Amino acid sequence: MTTMMTYKEQRQLERQKAIAKSYCKVCKQQIGEKPYILFEERYFHLYCLRKER
Repeated sequence: MTTMMTYKEQRQLERQKAIAKSYCKVCKQQIGEKPYILFEERYFHLYCLRKER
């Protein structure tokens, strides 16, 4: 049996999928399921921002 999703749940799921497919601006890898942060409409892995260079 399938259940219907509310509009809000559906939009949230679509947004999560879009974020997972976007690329980190530091390492150029997909965000996927890794922890990330949003800064000025760009996504970065938390790990990439914490790395010492």
